[in-house]
Amino acid sequence: MVWKKHLKKILFFLLALNIGRMAYNDLMQPSQEELKTSFEQYFTENDDRIKMTYFHVDKNTVGLALELSGIGENLDSNDKTKIKTNSGKYIKDKVCSDAQLVEYINAGNYVSIDIRNGDSYRLENIMNLSFSKGSCV
Repeated sequence: MVWKKHLKKILFFLLALNIGRMAYNDLMQPSQEELKTSFEQYFTENDDRIKMTYFHVDKNTVGLALELSGIGENLDSNDKTKIKTNSGKYIKDKVCSDAQLVEYINAGNYVSIDIRNGDSYRLENIMNLSFSKGSCV
């Protein structure tokens, strides 16, 4: 009978510990919506021509898509090359100048960013940038 008392105490302790751990994780880790807002503000800088249209975080990857507007519906190869060059520099500077993102990447995680034409009536992917360990050297 004595063991039943101890078993109940142990089960109660484990239940309380588990509930406390879940509450701690909910309070201490930013929500998906908070992260989305933070990334959106950081990458768009409140520029009306840049819009974040996709955001997803899973175990070891942050993925997002940025749509550029004001560049025209049909891009010729010269314009597309300029946009790729400028977007690539801009995004690499943004990712590699943020200490938290660099730390996240160097820990073996990934950041994937699609650049899309927001003026196109169809989904037109201009480029995809992927950052992994060693990308920001």
